Amino acid sequence: MNLPPLKSLLYFKYAAELGSFKLAAEQLFVTQAAISQQIRALETHLQCELFVRQTRAVHLTRQGEQLLPHVLAAFGHIEAGIGALAKDPEPTTLNISVLPSFAACWLLPRIQDFSQTGADIKLRIDPSDRHANFERGEADIGLRFGEGQYSGLHSELLGDDQMLLVYKAGMLDESAPLKPQLLNSQLIMDICPDAQRAWQTMVDELDITPEQLPHFLEIDNAALVIQAVLAGQGIGMLRKRLIESQVALSQLMVWPGFELQCDYQYFLVGPERHFTWHKVRIFKDWLITQFNH
Repeated sequence: MNLPPLKSLLYFKYAAELGSFKLAAEQLFVTQAAISQQIRALETHLQCELFVRQTRAVHLTRQGEQLLPHVLAAFGHIEAGIGALAKDPEPTTLNISVLPSFAACWLLPRIQDFSQTGADIKLRIDPSDRHANFERGEADIGLRFGEGQYSGLHSELLGDDQMLLVYKAGMLDESAPLKPQLLNSQLIMDICPDAQRAWQTMVDELDITPEQLPHFLEIDNAALVIQAVLAGQGIGMLRKRLIESQVALSQLMVWPGFELQCDYQYFLVGPERHFTWHKVRIFKDWLITQFNH
């Protein structure tokens, strides 16, 4: 049997799982044109169309849906075989890819607790918004805040979070109505979907019109939003887990009666074989304890 090139099947797998040539290209660190070219070559080889192409997304045809489970199974067998042969190259060092804001506000304040577990594991933390390429050895494991679907990777749920309205002590008066205080304050927004949704919910609940709404100071980093609020620069909408220490010390105050469940959740992410490594199991167990504390 004349089989198609493995690369074209890999590109098909990513595009099918993500529903987008663009997202597949980002995951594979190639151009969108390269994805499209390989898919076209595969369709030519198989003499059938695998995708219905639309402006912002692609959908599998009946033939594509028929092919996908076989491709997934094949790559699963390959990965399992390689994983059985691949040993942990650094059993006493754990390389962690983590969002900068989560590293600064949640993980780093707890690192000493991990060292006190007695585990002979050195942590090496890479704070980055970019997803690590595990196959290139950029990280052993990743900590991510999202929907839990990462093509070609195994993910395990750690916990959820809530959005809270926070401010520096003295900036708001809890005994007075919130609406006029918001209208006379600088509003600071973390550029993430949950924060934007939380602000919109707050605005709707207070019946604030677009004309009344003050301009937002937008910051693409939750840790910097926290610093801005601590400096008295305005009022922020932040994830509860990121501000636990500041709230406990009364450095930040939480407006009562408003709490919005985040759509995204926290996940530990990486190749499935990495979850069999001793150092990853130790770190995962510690994380679960911390999230449930």
